[in-house]
Amino acid sequence: MKKKSDPFAQDSIGRTSLFYAAERGDIEEVRRIIFSLAGTGVWPQRLALIERKDASGLTASDVAEQAGHEEIADLLRGEQMRMEYFE
Repeated sequence: MKKKSDPFAQDSIGRTSLFYAAERGDIEEVRRIIFSLAGTGVWPQRLALIERKDASGLTASDVAEQAGHEEIADLLRGEQMRMEYFE
């Protein structure tokens, strides 16, 4: 049985697996990561992960945008706005 990795685990520059999936343009992996987390509640895990910043102050959506992956940046920002507005 494969152990599920911690989506909040950060590397030495503060990046999680979401950052790297967003940077390489892997939208299916981005979806898998964010939608595996609760998107409702007092402080949704999904929102906490999407809002996380690396050591440079960038979010995963910023990294996706810089790498030219606008669809991923839009997905992440859309989820962030949805959760901030409706929750």
